[in-house]
Amino acid sequence: MNCKICSALFQEFLEKSLCEELITELDHHLQTCGRCRASLRTYSLTISLSQKADPPCCVSPEKIDGLKKMLLDRFFSKKTA
Repeated sequence: MNCKICSALFQEFLEKSLCEELITELDHHLQTCGRCRASLRTYSLTISLSQKADPPCCVSPEKIDGLKKMLLDRFFSKKTA
């Protein structure tokens, strides 16, 4: 497993939706790669903090959904794997 694949699996890893084989490979990579460990901690913390934040009152739910989709498409698209 390399760093690109590892980071592409962060969301599924945190959601516990990966198969056992991928969990084992990802765990092994995280044990040997401090950069990915730090990235996973940052990713996890960002998700946790963003879930606690209230959206601004002046932004419509449609705009928020559009922004979320754009960010997911840009940073977590399959082409990065």
